[in-house]
Amino acid sequence: MRNSVINVMEMLTGTIIFGLGLIYLAYQYEALSGLTERLTEKSTEDKNVIQQYNINTMGNVTHAEIYAAIMGYREYPIMVDNNIIPAAGSDYELYFSYIKKGLYKKQYKYDENRNIEIILYSYLGE
Repeated sequence: MRNSVINVMEMLTGTIIFGLGLIYLAYQYEALSGLTERLTEKSTEDKNVIQQYNINTMGNVTHAEIYAAIMGYREYPIMVDNNIIPAAGSDYELYFSYIKKGLYKKQYKYDENRNIEIILYSYLGE
């Protein structure tokens, strides 16, 4: 009789501890969810973050952005409408003659190891 009372008390204690653990996990989940929502709201208020996601067509760039890519540090060669601009080239007058005013589609060409080989710009129009 005494053993059965001890067993019941142990099961009740275990159930209470298990229940408290579940309550603690639910509380931590709610706290983490709230924190994630606040961080998301704060990050979307930052204009620098929103600016990147505010573009309807993420792969499209303007001719001015291509000028900036050519003038800036080029780690990879660039191809503008089948005209190659080497990564170390500096004949900007020639390179800028390849570019028409308007929108371009930006794509990346990868090698077999998923490393970027070249950046491709295809003219879409104005």
